[in-house]
Amino acid sequence: MSLAEGILDPSKKTTGDMFIGWAPAPKVDRRFLLGALPLAFAGTSGASWLIAKNLDDPGAGAWLTNTTHSVTGVLTHHPYPMIRFADTNAPFGLRTVLIVAIGKCTSALEWRDRAAEAVTASGVLIQRKDHQMLEVPPFAQEWLASVDGPVDTALAAPTIESLGSARLAGTIMDSKCFFGVMRPGRGKTHKACASLCIRGGIPPSFWVRSRDGREQIMLMTDAAGDPMPKDILPLVADPVEAEGEIVRVGDLIQFRADTSAYRRI
Repeated sequence: MSLAEGILDPSKKTTGDMFIGWAPAPKVDRRFLLGALPLAFAGTSGASWLIAKNLDDPGAGAWLTNTTHSVTGVLTHHPYPMIRFADTNAPFGLRTVLIVAIGKCTSALEWRDRAAEAVTASGVLIQRKDHQMLEVPPFAQEWLASVDGPVDTALAAPTIESLGSARLAGTIMDSKCFFGVMRPGRGKTHKACASLCIRGGIPPSFWVRSRDGREQIMLMTDAAGDPMPKDILPLVADPVEAEGEIVRVGDLIQFRADTSAYRRI
């Protein structure tokens, strides 16, 4: 006999239980739920901890939006916008701060007629360990001021030292997000954002990690030391390898290789 038949004919007994939404749950169901809920909570908590434990460390990046930071030094645009200033605590007696615009429009910065002069730049500091970047408005009068006095030639044209050729495996990042604007600012999930940033003039970086977990972040240029061309964009955020020249310019390490030298791995 079906449950429907029992409902239509009350004289007949039904063979199944009828669910009533507003009625109290049966004792057996209550006992099951009271026993299962703690186990379910412990299981989901343990799974969450295990997933979080196995995620990559996003790195010690910071985007210090709560204050304005000022840098006084020599402005240059090659291969990318940057300011160099003397710093006795830095490894080579100077420090380089890359310059990027708010958003993804660094290539639109109005400042090229101010290159190779002493200036003070003001903006938001982005940093990852020893790597620093200043985020500024697009119009020069809003962030750039001239400084009286001679230009230090050691800052305008620092020593260039070749550290030799090497075949390196790593990932191409946009420096802005990777230094601290996004955490983590890497991987496949960041590919679209990184491509837009690099297309907009933000310097690309080559992130290389050794087997013991140490990281090396190198500014990417073409083989001649000029800005990386836009045909590198399809390889952004993918694991790649390339043979190129490692060059030290002041305190910055560059990896110089043409786009044709890179291949996915």
